[in-house]
Amino acid sequence: MMKELRHYFISGIATLLPVSFTIIVFWFIVTRMGSILSPLLAGHPLLRHLPSGVVLIIGFILVLIGIVAVGAAAEGIVGHLALTWIDRLLRRMPIVKAVYGSARQLTNAVFVERSSLRKTVIAEYPRHGLYAIGFLTSDDRVDLPDGRKALFVFFPTAPNPTSGWLALIPEADVADTSMSIEDGLKLVVSGGVIRPPDVAASLRYTSRTTN
Repeated sequence: MMKELRHYFISGIATLLPVSFTIIVFWFIVTRMGSILSPLLAGHPLLRHLPSGVVLIIGFILVLIGIVAVGAAAEGIVGHLALTWIDRLLRRMPIVKAVYGSARQLTNAVFVERSSLRKTVIAEYPRHGLYAIGFLTSDDRVDLPDGRKALFVFFPTAPNPTSGWLALIPEADVADTSMSIEDGLKLVVSGGVIRPPDVAASLRYTSRTTN
């Protein structure tokens, strides 16, 4: 009897946990984005008597519409010219230009120029004996002082792949994998929970041959 109850309990957790996690993450996103406009919406005569949760959802929808509108405007001639002017202005402002330039490069690399992530690799990082999943950011090789060739490898953090570390690693210590960029990002962002089929084979460590 106790074994059956424990089996049902574990089965219930396994069933409810993914659903609960999805709801919590979705609600967190809705509340964070919705709270941007909720102070303005709450003061509107037609919305002030609505429950706060409804106001948050309305704010979330309006933020999504705003993002889509900005994207559509950026694709047009007038929007492109305006964004180009803003881009030049921010790049000339002291202090601001350093933060904006880094954010712009990272955004382009992740969302626009996906080809900047060449492939998923494995490297001994941060020290020998420990292996980390990273992404090759360039096919160019850099000459180290000892004559070896090195590659730029980006190691994203979990669960936020837009932050991480860029390391210059000897080519012999970098291994190619058969894992796609998308599968590699899912594996890293999920902390290893979401794994592609036959992950062991795709991550088999094979040192590169230096050209």
